[in-house]
Amino acid sequence: MRTRSLFRYFDPKFVMIGGAALLFSEGGLANTSELKIQFDKPTFVLPQFSGPYQEREASIAPDEYEQAEYLRELLDAGKRKEVLAELEKFYSIELSPAMLMLQAQVYFSLEMYDKAEATYVDALKRMPQLVRAHSDLGQLYLATERPEKARQHFARAVALGSNDALIHGQLGYLNLTLFGAYSAISSYQQAAALEPENMQWQQGLLAALTQARMFEAAEALLKDMISRKPETSSLWLNQAALALNSENYRTALASLEMAILLGDKDLRNRKTLAQLHLQLGSYDRAIELLNEGLQKNNFDIANIAEYFVWLTQKNMWNKAEQMLKLVEGNLPRLTQDEQSQYYLKIAQIEAHKGRVAPAEAAFKRALELDPTNGDALITQASFLIQQKKYVEAELLLMRAEAVAQVEKQALLGRAQLYVHMQEYESALKQLHAVLQKFPDLLYIKDNIETLENIIKAQKST
Repeated sequence: MRTRSLFRYFDPKFVMIGGAALLFSEGGLANTSELKIQFDKPTFVLPQFSGPYQEREASIAPDEYEQAEYLRELLDAGKRKEVLAELEKFYSIELSPAMLMLQAQVYFSLEMYDKAEATYVDALKRMPQLVRAHSDLGQLYLATERPEKARQHFARAVALGSNDALIHGQLGYLNLTLFGAYSAISSYQQAAALEPENMQWQQGLLAALTQARMFEAAEALLKDMISRKPETSSLWLNQAALALNSENYRTALASLEMAILLGDKDLRNRKTLAQLHLQLGSYDRAIELLNEGLQKNNFDIANIAEYFVWLTQKNMWNKAEQMLKLVEGNLPRLTQDEQSQYYLKIAQIEAHKGRVAPAEAAFKRALELDPTNGDALITQASFLIQQKKYVEAELLLMRAEAVAQVEKQALLGRAQLYVHMQEYESALKQLHAVLQKFPDLLYIKDNIETLENIIKAQKST
């Protein structure tokens, strides 16, 4: 009579690392791309021959008991190759499904993946409902980067009644990455129910809920996670991401501040925090963050330009000037093109304050450092038009037309210049040239019609 076995075989405990990573990232609210498999030493428990045999379990035959004890001693001594040598003395048909499972697991632990796969498949041919074989084979396919096959076997193991939290969690991860958020929620919930102390499953569930745009449920889960692990910076980053999604900028700001206080050092998060402070009027804190970045040489000129736009749009010219003074000490570390952008910002401040000579000097320096600085050419031309220095402005606009990034602005700027000079026919000719080059600018047709009417009126007069 066949009897129930307590034989557990060698048990590699696969640990998924990073299965549900931070939501706060460049590509979106969730990132679940990292996965690592870790193996423990083989363990082996001898069977007790009592109880009924179940199709979802594998048991060794009574005549294998002596051999099983010997194999256990070898495994305890870490002699896995010797275990294989003993098992390979037999044809697979001579081994019980339990012994086949042990052989497959030892192959797996030695990274002999092809032999391990073939042995697991052989065991499943004899016992298609063997839960452990489906679970382990799923792990093997995960280790060999075959996620579709791994998902199939994890799903089969769950369907056959597996209550292993790891299997439910990995099924959730694979469903999330292969089929989207909705297919992952239930599996992550089951894993969390089986192992409520394991934050990995809550993080996976949080990622799935967020991607499914079930924000209220995600926020409720996140609050519970933060209450249990308030020192985890990644949770505060997740809360900031959810707050940004719902345009709750003050909560996002407070959450980011907490994450940084707890040790987050990601430059992108500090940049977002500075922008939030600017948007909410906390200019001193924004400047402080910028200063910290400059001291660490973390902020590049593109960030400076972005903050400059924020401040000047808010008419905070003094703050913008204060920010540029922080940059001044870092000029030697900037490239010539970056220094050109710096002097352009200085020129804009001087021009706004009506200091003509310093503005002209700064414009000149910006173009000396980078003659193709299209923004500097356009901005200085506008400044010269205000000074009614039309000829100089025209020359700068013509230069700017050769810079692809600002060509459209330069062409339109020259048309506007001719209007200022009341040279309407030249302006009309320029607008026709703009429309020919950029036919999508349909509003130009209205401007052309207006100029044509002005010219007709002048001629009739």
